[in-house]
Amino acid sequence: MSRSVLVIVAAVIAAFLAFVAAATAPFTAPALAAKFQCPPNTTLRISEYHASWNRPGETGISIGCVDASGTLQDSSKYETPGFWILTVIFFAAFFGVFLLAGALILLVRRKKAGG
Repeated sequence: MSRSVLVIVAAVIAAFLAFVAAATAPFTAPALAAKFQCPPNTTLRISEYHASWNRPGETGISIGCVDASGTLQDSSKYETPGFWILTVIFFAAFFGVFLLAGALILLVRRKKAGG
């Protein structure tokens, strides 16, 4: 496997995982998500609710930004840019990890082939 293939494979895997990580960031990294997806001086709140829109006993998840008094704030202008900022952050983290792992695999293979 050449270096360019390693970089491409690492980038593709990192891009996929970064998108998934950004989409699930409110659950996996709520403090980080709140920094980019909520207005200043608000926190991210995740709550479960029960409804009967399609069938009795349905549950859903509500994600919103609340201020100190617990009032839900409009965060619509922060959500889309925040999602892409999180995607870039997670991409950088995953790309580095996969690039390093691939480089270590190449190094081990070369050492085995050489002796």
